[in-house]
Amino acid sequence: MRLAEPADDLTPQSGGTLVRRLESDVVTLNPVLATSTYDRQVDNYLFTPMVYFDQNLRCIPALAEKWDISADGKIYTFRLNKNATFSDGTRVLPSDVIFTLKKIVDPEMEAAQIADGFEELDLANTRVVDDRTVAVAFKKALASQLIRFNNVLVVPEHVYGKGNFKTDFTSRAVGSGPYRLVRRVPGQEILLQLRSDYWGPKPYLQNVLFKVIIDATTAWNALKHNDIDETMISSDVWLRESRRPELVKTVDFLRFYTLNYNYVAWNERNPLFADKRVRRALGMCIDLPSIINNMYHGTARAMNGPFTPDEWAYNPAVPVLPFDPVGAKRLLNDAGWFDSKNTGVLERDGKPFKFDMYVFAGGATSLTFAQLLQEELKKIGVVMNVVTLEPALMFQRVLAGNYESAYIGWNLDPDPDQYVVFDSKSFPPRGQNVVFYSNPVADQLIEAGRAELDPSKRVKIYQQLNEVLAEDQPYTWTIQVSVKWAVSKRVKGVKIGRGWGLFTWYPGEFDWWIPRDQRIHDRPALAQVPGTKR
Repeated sequence: MRLAEPADDLTPQSGGTLVRRLESDVVTLNPVLATSTYDRQVDNYLFTPMVYFDQNLRCIPALAEKWDISADGKIYTFRLNKNATFSDGTRVLPSDVIFTLKKIVDPEMEAAQIADGFEELDLANTRVVDDRTVAVAFKKALASQLIRFNNVLVVPEHVYGKGNFKTDFTSRAVGSGPYRLVRRVPGQEILLQLRSDYWGPKPYLQNVLFKVIIDATTAWNALKHNDIDETMISSDVWLRESRRPELVKTVDFLRFYTLNYNYVAWNERNPLFADKRVRRALGMCIDLPSIINNMYHGTARAMNGPFTPDEWAYNPAVPVLPFDPVGAKRLLNDAGWFDSKNTGVLERDGKPFKFDMYVFAGGATSLTFAQLLQEELKKIGVVMNVVTLEPALMFQRVLAGNYESAYIGWNLDPDPDQYVVFDSKSFPPRGQNVVFYSNPVADQLIEAGRAELDPSKRVKIYQQLNEVLAEDQPYTWTIQVSVKWAVSKRVKGVKIGRGWGLFTWYPGEFDWWIPRDQRIHDRPALAQVPGTKR
């Protein structure tokens, strides 16, 4: 027996089960083919990326314990952690890194969420240096390249190189992360268990159980009844519940901004939206102050372009598009649109100004936004039809360019590279320039920003790009909505990462723990899983 300081609720204790909510089921547990933030939230426990982000979104060691970048910025040499193993006990090899990269850039794999960060990969000159070192080559230097390795969740070639890569690993995982997969019940739950042989600093929690709960009201009630430990909540729930004394005793209410924004996409292949005066006029009919105050209760902020106020590329001198219907109608008149027949609808060359806007089915705030814009546009003679689509169909149509306008959002990377969304070489299917925007000045600035390795010079380039895009309005940028989260007070160690929120930065969720006397989710079925050691 040894003397020790008394334990308290500030001293992390290992063990216990955390129950997390998934707003949507994962599509696959294959990290190369991940399609959503939900896939990545689960993958983060099962796989270790080449580099982690820290709380301030700086790259820090992960699977790679150190790295060197050549003077010309084209060769990244990674030294893998000598102790790193996969959950089947085998070592992580440099050849596994190359295998994973090959799958990422293979067009048949359709690794849409990752491949755009490796379009300049030079596989012919990428090689194994020794049993712990891999040199990854690129055809050109990109300032944002290092952060892209956060998306490289290495898979073992001896497992994933057999069978059908696209279909055999939707519910199976062998990774180098701190947890192993126990089971996945599609549409219901995913159970993970801490690896006893994990090679890195071990998280505190023994088990993480993800429950798929799509409905927000159901999830909120589940949290209040201690069936889950965390959930995102709506602005209405935040306003109504976050100050109730009986709830504040048991629930931590957290609010923060992540790297995201909402916008209206105008498909410039449609003649209606080819003129930037028209796009600007339509955007001037969006009453952002009213939307922020009434729909989001002041918990959102207006956007002036593709960079959020928390990003170093943000240009505060660029004004937010004003709400000015009178000025909007004047711009439309300048562009040749008039109500020449006194029908209340603007026309040009005998064609009325009518178009469809797609919004997500089931998205109450998106529908309300579209209806408010619809009413304002009607006042100046523009007819906008609101069309609701299921998310999967809407994503499919927008990413294919098969739409007129859409209200949608982006989740952003820590680096402000805009190539994939605004460069004229990124039209679908090669990229995600779904509005088919083309401006040689913007292209030049985008290329310069990607290639410039001097941070101070990159700031100036992107601030100038902010000005150009705000002038051209390929999107009408609307708002950045703050994220609201409710977490049980039983869960300790919860911190917020800048721009990334609660998850997928390091240590992030790996620092969470639950005191021994508050582990209400521990049951025999979770404490002892057949075929594992206690």
